[in-house]
Amino acid sequence: MIALGLVMLSLALVLAPRRIGTAPKPVPLHKPSAAEPQQFSRAEHARRSALHPPRAPRVHLILLAGIEAESNPGRRNEALQRAVESVSDAILPSMLDSLALDASPGAAEMSLLLVRRLAESDAPAAAAWILQLPDSPVCRDALEQVAIAWANTDLPAAAIWVHAMAEGDSKQAATLDIAYEAARTKPLAALELVSELLPTWQRDDLLIHAVSQWAETDSTTATTWAMEVADPALRQRLVACVAIVLAEQDAAAAVALAVNGLVAGDGQDRATVSIVQRWVQLSPQAAASWVAQFPDIPSRDAAVRSLLALWTTQDAVAAGDWIRGLPVGAMRDLGMAAYAQALADASRPPAVVLTADGM
Repeated sequence: MIALGLVMLSLALVLAPRRIGTAPKPVPLHKPSAAEPQQFSRAEHARRSALHPPRAPRVHLILLAGIEAESNPGRRNEALQRAVESVSDAILPSMLDSLALDASPGAAEMSLLLVRRLAESDAPAAAAWILQLPDSPVCRDALEQVAIAWANTDLPAAAIWVHAMAEGDSKQAATLDIAYEAARTKPLAALELVSELLPTWQRDDLLIHAVSQWAETDSTTATTWAMEVADPALRQRLVACVAIVLAEQDAAAAVALAVNGLVAGDGQDRATVSIVQRWVQLSPQAAASWVAQFPDIPSRDAAVRSLLALWTTQDAVAAGDWIRGLPVGAMRDLGMAAYAQALADASRPPAVVLTADGM
């Protein structure tokens, strides 16, 4: 009996609940405690990471430190390129957000490169990100990068985007950026893009650039378009531009356009000189023959001087012979003076001695 009692007492002690210490109660698996972090499967972790990409402040500080550590401009640029390439697509948006809060030059440079990368793969997303930024030089530079990238990947979509923008400086700048890119391959589309912009020197420069690109492939239509521009001053600049481009294809037609399509004055003189300079490079004798028949207008003097300044350096004897063959008069006198000046500029004695009578 005594032995049996001892056994029963031992079992009671074993089965009795332990209440020593402050150990927590068991926690059901479906309800994790605050003190114990919840464990996720790898699949769940990947899913949550995709939905909520990691923020990048520490990463951007590390990358910028590596860039700023380089004092050599070449190595610094290489470090910047490496830093941009190291940013994965998953953290690119958060990296841009982090860089936007950093006012350092390195952050601004890195932002522009990352915005350009984002715009090349997802231009609407890049444009939406820029809309969150306050107006600043960095914002305007980023807008330029998006406009250029979008114009190169999807010009119609870029045109729709910029057309829908609120009126203001940003829209004006973005339109010009897109139009400059379009002018390389679709100059008429570029002209249509800027047709509604306010008249500024930046717009006019774009029009001249686009018309010059157009004239290289279709000078006839480009000339017609330029001649119909309502603004007289702008029309003169556009026609002169077409004439200069046309000189590479048909110098005689280019000269005719300059003489008949431009008002006498500085603009006509500059166009004539540019055409003659191109023509002399191709065929000085042909250029000289045309100049000899040039009507007696102020641009003729500019043409003669330009012709002899170039031709004398190429073949002083031939240039002198041409002057001696001119009839006595104002053009011959001007030619002799221009020839002497060209020789003096070349610092050598005349190849042909000209007297008042041409002998």
